[in-house]
Amino acid sequence: MGLFNLFSKKQQQANQSFLAKQRSQQAIVKIKKLALPSRIKQQLIKAEVYDIWLNSHDLLPLANLIEESETIEYAAVGIDDHSKTVMLICTNYRLLILQKKMTSENTNIIPLAQIKSVILKQQLAYVELKLIVKDAQLDFNSLNKVPAGILADKIRKYAKLDQKGSVVDQQLEQIKKLKGLKDEGILTEEEFQAKKKKILDM
Repeated sequence: MGLFNLFSKKQQQANQSFLAKQRSQQAIVKIKKLALPSRIKQQLIKAEVYDIWLNSHDLLPLANLIEESETIEYAAVGIDDHSKTVMLICTNYRLLILQKKMTSENTNIIPLAQIKSVILKQQLAYVELKLIVKDAQLDFNSLNKVPAGILADKIRKYAKLDQKGSVVDQQLEQIKKLKGLKDEGILTEEEFQAKKKKILDM
């Protein structure tokens, strides 16, 4: 990576951080008005969350979900693969996926230790977030760019994933290269499947 690219990336991160802080200041006033326990409101404010449903009814399950030893690290809103609007709430050890008009009993809860990879894919106006959880893939789209980046970093940090890419990311990249060789006719289908199996079994 060249010096200019490194500077550009750092400047972009600084701009995103500034924008997030500015918007979170605007959200503080609204968060304080929510009919939620004060500890939940304080955690949302401290995490500088602004991409959130500012609706007490939809956020009410948080009162039962967030345990005493748990803190909200960040949250962002997106759309799941069933076209439902969801709020992704990263705590210090879990990811809570909260749908509108749902109770705490049917909220999707994923221990961060089960997340093997976090992939952000830039779209034209929004970001797509892919999570590899055990052997499954969860897809979320239409996330705003700034909160999506912060959320992904928090998930990686608390799931203890390498920021430069996990083993799963490397496996996906190797399989993509093999598929390219198969498409060019260099590998047969049998060779491709055998090499793919070897990579996944590593």
